[in-house]
Amino acid sequence: MRTSFLVVLTTVQLAHAQPEPPPPDVPVVAPTPVQDEQLTVTYDRGLTFASRDGKFGLRIQFRNQLRFETTRPTEDNSQFASHFLIPRARLTVDGHVFGKTTRYRLESTFGDTGSFSFIRDLFVDQQLSPAKVWLRAGVWKRPFNRQELVSDFASEFNERAITATFAGGGRDLGLAIHNDYEKSPEGLEWVIGVFNAFNGGEDRPDIGGCTTNAMTGTTACPPPTNFPVDFGPTIVAHAGWNSGDIKGYSEGDLEGGPLRWAAGAAYKIDLANLGEGDEESVSDNLSHGLQVDGMLKASGVSVEVGAYMMKIKSADAGFGAFGQLGYMLVLKRVQAAGRFALAPDPRNADRDLIEARVAVNLFWQGHAWKWATDAGVLKTTGEDPMTMESDKPDFVLRSMLQLTL
Repeated sequence: MRTSFLVVLTTVQLAHAQPEPPPPDVPVVAPTPVQDEQLTVTYDRGLTFASRDGKFGLRIQFRNQLRFETTRPTEDNSQFASHFLIPRARLTVDGHVFGKTTRYRLESTFGDTGSFSFIRDLFVDQQLSPAKVWLRAGVWKRPFNRQELVSDFASEFNERAITATFAGGGRDLGLAIHNDYEKSPEGLEWVIGVFNAFNGGEDRPDIGGCTTNAMTGTTACPPPTNFPVDFGPTIVAHAGWNSGDIKGYSEGDLEGGPLRWAAGAAYKIDLANLGEGDEESVSDNLSHGLQVDGMLKASGVSVEVGAYMMKIKSADAGFGAFGQLGYMLVLKRVQAAGRFALAPDPRNADRDLIEARVAVNLFWQGHAWKWATDAGVLKTTGEDPMTMESDKPDFVLRSMLQLTL
């Protein structure tokens, strides 16, 4: 019995001493490869989305201006007229598709100066050759008057000079070929296009033409439109020369550096369907605009000038000019500027308007985030044809915060 017990005990011990069986094989799973992101997001004067291959890009900008403005005529017993306003609130989307040779831009406004919302820019650019020849179709600023082409958000003053209105600036629907003139290429810049109209901002829909029923007193207005029933058309041509890598369509020398300059000239003609209209001849029914301009920047100093001739049909030609000088008191931070402008009074061709202003601008992030203040006078020369009295100048003060997201 004792022997049997020892045999059993020894057998159990030997059984426990045997090595455990190896674990079953576990399949090795390769790590999932990390794929490159298909979209990049960056900030460059707006939020920019781009595909990894660079064929598609989209930038979103939200630009805003909040202004205080006060005006006081200097006649006896005059009062200040003051208010806050939002002169501009705009959303812009631009970029390229299928490669950088096909570009687009859409800009809409959310009620400029209390007006209704509408589209300002909507165009497509297609590169036609490696020599940077582009075809553009849509609505954008007519290439006439350098200061008009400067963005409302890249100016030294709250508004353009009075010559901009005289020169008939604004946007219009049309077709043009160009060499990327808005980017101030080194050397020659040029553009030639055909547009619906000669003057004014045809981007702003026309809500005129309302009629009132004499019997019921009901007023009916046609839908707003931004194109005419029949165009002239108007042909606009611009050519210029740039030197020193200048930013020719941004005011003020925020970059600093050595001498840089740009000069240009433009001509526009309203063909008026090559008809006589209400004039005595076809030539009398044509309208012409001619302008020359220049910009200079060096070491914080900026100079901008322009001269204009406008002849509307058989009326006598009118002339206007302006000059603007700026200086960075603190480089990239504080600027002082001055402007003088002269243009015909649109209400009376025998009188002129004079504008004289000074400005002080504080830049936190260039034109993207700044505080711009200007003050000056507007005066009409000559005598009022009704009262035969001279007008005294109006004093105007404007102060504005500007932010681009």
